[in-house]
Amino acid sequence: MAASSQGQFLLALSSVLNLDMFGNLLVKKAEGQSLDAFVGELSERLGCGRFEERQSSNYLDERYFRASILGVAIEVARADEAELQEYDFWICLQPDGVHVDDKAFFDGLADCAARKLALLGYQVARPLNFGRAEGGATLYWPNPANGVSLRERVITEEV
Repeated sequence: MAASSQGQFLLALSSVLNLDMFGNLLVKKAEGQSLDAFVGELSERLGCGRFEERQSSNYLDERYFRASILGVAIEVARADEAELQEYDFWICLQPDGVHVDDKAFFDGLADCAARKLALLGYQVARPLNFGRAEGGATLYWPNPANGVSLRERVITEEV
């Protein structure tokens, strides 16, 4: 699927499925890192279990990876967010076979995952209105200073 087609598909899907309820993250890859290597690192360093590769024309390169743990589906694919084009990978956290009344739950989970990824050295964006133009985002990156408190280890900025 072409990049612009995928963006249009995600916008339409977000209005039907309420993607705002999901936790969405965009991640800049480490130099030369492939999607497969990134997914392997997620599995190993975040402890989110084994990812299964799947095929779908709704994703760039027509493939994505999926894992499920504690009623949360974690999908990872190449990113295609027009407003944040410098990010390479997309992570979507969503309910997996369960109903969630607290619409802020996945936003908080995405914030936690973004902070953990930043501590692993990644630059992360958490779109505030995923799939919508000028939706804004919170950016996360590791604090290069030594000896800072747990709270100060990750720097955030609203854009």
